[in-house]
Amino acid sequence: MSIWRQGLWRYRLTTAGVGLAALSVATAMQSPPLALSVVAATAGAVVSTLEILANRRRARQFRFHPRDGDDYRDIAEQVPEPRRVLENAHSTGVLHPEVNARLRGQRIRCAVAPTGYVLGRDLRRWSFDFLARHARTAAMHNAAVLGLASDLPGGSDDPVVTLRPAQYFDFFCSNLLAPYDVYEAGRDTLAMRGRDLILDHRGRLRRFADSRLANVVGVSTLAFTIDGRLLLVAQTRDNVGSPGLLAPSGSGSLEPQDATGTSTAPSLQEVIVGGALRELREECHLEPHEIAESTVLGFGRWMSRGGTPEFCTVTLLKVTAEQVLRRSVRWAERPYVGEVLAVHVPPTDEWDVDTPLALLPAEKRHTASWPLAFSLACLAECMTDETWPQRTAVAALVDQ
Repeated sequence: MSIWRQGLWRYRLTTAGVGLAALSVATAMQSPPLALSVVAATAGAVVSTLEILANRRRARQFRFHPRDGDDYRDIAEQVPEPRRVLENAHSTGVLHPEVNARLRGQRIRCAVAPTGYVLGRDLRRWSFDFLARHARTAAMHNAAVLGLASDLPGGSDDPVVTLRPAQYFDFFCSNLLAPYDVYEAGRDTLAMRGRDLILDHRGRLRRFADSRLANVVGVSTLAFTIDGRLLLVAQTRDNVGSPGLLAPSGSGSLEPQDATGTSTAPSLQEVIVGGALRELREECHLEPHEIAESTVLGFGRWMSRGGTPEFCTVTLLKVTAEQVLRRSVRWAERPYVGEVLAVHVPPTDEWDVDTPLALLPAEKRHTASWPLAFSLACLAECMTDETWPQRTAVAALVDQ
């Protein structure tokens, strides 16, 4: 009983395992004593019941209050100039034009840290309950992912960016906890202020190198077919990313395979493109030979999701929109992808980085996710750069 009073989770599981193991051993015997079977079965039932009751009591200790009215604009405006704050109907984030130009023109080396991210002790206190509440309704699994453990370089001769292994549930219980305030149940006592996860003690936005969050890297791509149409993905309402909203042609999180599936010394750009293309192939049911080329567009921080890092790319395909739309969504993607759409975009000379959603048909703008708005803004920004190598190819597709 002292184990139960200490409230140590690992010992409770051990106790339950011992009880169930004793039951299994007893019933496996050819002629087990009746008393032994009864005691073992009773012990297993009691331990399981106590564990369930303990979990329910603990789940009632805290409540998670979403800050739906928080637009994070004050935090986004802390980012040094030059920067561009990007808002849509659902989220707020910030773009980095200077960093975007560096990503397009300078190779940045990429290294994966040997040690993975560890969820802080203070976050572990209520992470299980936060995860359990959302797992009832959201489609998700605990995949291996990569987080950003260092800040992007500011123009050094041999820049290096460090990625760190993590689990998706780490991201869920850190970055996705930031939009919530945690209160003790039955009172107005604030147990944790979500904004404190992305701000330091002076109220300034934390750098990635100093962050306590997993900061899993988000990657997206805008894919254009050979007939000049842009592919979009309508996400299901169970999708954690942007439930019920329109997403880029492929979007998701960077995974370890994206860093190991390229060269022996990959650049950050190669890893980003690899991850974005993997998501594109999965969500739009494409094959590798149907992709002509892909390149990085830009970088941003999604403030409404704990300041998580986001990268976007543009991809030119070798197939028509009709060929893609005839294909059914892969079975493994159906919990996340509702359908794939193909839309026409305006001529490139009408694109404006300040109004990226104007690239979409009017009836679809209000359902655009932040990653989609972010990707469109970065694409419009690139088209103003006459030195961008893919500028002519994109214009030829869209303006045909």
